[in-house]
Amino acid sequence: MSAAINGLKKILALRRNNLTEGSIFSNLIYLAFPLMIGALFNSTQGLIDMFWVGRLGSVAIAAVAISTAIIMTIIPLIFGIATGTISLVSQNIGAKRQIEADNVAAQSMIISIFASIIFTILGFIFAEDLLRILGAEEQVVSIGAQYLKIMFLGGVTMFILFLGSAILQGTGDVILPMLVMVLANFLNLILDPIFIFGIGVPRMETAGAAWATVISQAISCVVILYVLFKGHSHVRIRLNEFSFKPKIIWEILAIGIPSSIQLFFRNIMGLVLMGIVSAFGTFAIAAYGIGMRLQMVNLMPAFALGTAAATLVGQNLGAGKIKQARQSALLATWIDLGIMLIVGILFFIYAPNIVALFDKTPQVVAIGTDYFRITTLFYSFIAFGVVLNRALGGAGDTFVPMVITFISLWIILIPLAIYLSRYTSLGLDGVWWAISVSSVINGLLVLFWFLTGNWKKGRIKK
Repeated sequence: MSAAINGLKKILALRRNNLTEGSIFSNLIYLAFPLMIGALFNSTQGLIDMFWVGRLGSVAIAAVAISTAIIMTIIPLIFGIATGTISLVSQNIGAKRQIEADNVAAQSMIISIFASIIFTILGFIFAEDLLRILGAEEQVVSIGAQYLKIMFLGGVTMFILFLGSAILQGTGDVILPMLVMVLANFLNLILDPIFIFGIGVPRMETAGAAWATVISQAISCVVILYVLFKGHSHVRIRLNEFSFKPKIIWEILAIGIPSSIQLFFRNIMGLVLMGIVSAFGTFAIAAYGIGMRLQMVNLMPAFALGTAAATLVGQNLGAGKIKQARQSALLATWIDLGIMLIVGILFFIYAPNIVALFDKTPQVVAIGTDYFRITTLFYSFIAFGVVLNRALGGAGDTFVPMVITFISLWIILIPLAIYLSRYTSLGLDGVWWAISVSSVINGLLVLFWFLTGNWKKGRIKK
């Protein structure tokens, strides 16, 4: 045990203390690369569960898939709290306000505990009802309820894992969150077959997958809590000061709630857009599904660079280095713009081959090719919409970006998709053009708002 702790301390010693000095490019890469690796591992955790559960049959897969969709509804709340946490921690660290940074970290943990308790109670009570609302058959409900209730039990581990990582990211520490995510996935990979098929323990089948995830997350949480409570981070949570501070909680939520609403807008928009696409048949749904999954992979660099920019903007803003904060956000945006241009060109050229890797049905390949060759023309605008949006979050400026997201999705995208697909000769291609137009407008509006400089006032009180 002591050897493991000593090894952890050596790893922690590699982390950077100050991100307001030195090369902006170097600081960006230092932050973005581990964030990208962590996001990659995070996205694979669900695939690991699905891989092993798939050995139990289609009913088990359906139960896990629909349960996962329910669990994902809580992500906007966690994302919002994480946004507020990163913003306030990073600004206070940059301003060298250690006590205030420690207090934000403690209040973020308090929010995570209370929110996860509510999440667990409601989930336990309404698990079966939620599955039925989404149209699950009784056989799926029976299996899914077991899986879902165990996952709800682990709600506290999910909240602490995400928000603990957000606290560390706000301090500029992205190495530990990455390692913790790798640890969680490694443990899950080992525990899944053991619990599902009963290797040395009672066979639990689908419920075993849930226990494997919860236990893996719990062990990873212990690592994060050890670092935060033992003072091995740039913030420290002290038990004797672990008390409710409404003012700080309100500040976290004031920044976080608009970010939560933004993500909620996007999630609901996705369902509505899928409904519009579904009117064109199964091939259209399959092609759109492939497109969406691949686009999420393409957006990983944008999410990583955006989170890195949020930390750099927050710390430099707190340190009073406004010019450096602005340069950090713009450099992250230009880097992602270059990445998106390259990705867009490759997907435009090789669209048929890429779609065929997932589904060789000629109709699906044709529709998927149209999707990529229309949307990838405007990929560069996504850099503004994602990276600068998150950079603004680092400054605590989330309300106007929320309004911009609403306009882009619900005033532009959805009405335009309905009109172009139903009332013009474009048909299904009209949906792809609507997505593209929405991306352009969103990107330009976010860029315009960033250039106004209203975000420079920050959120912490001097």
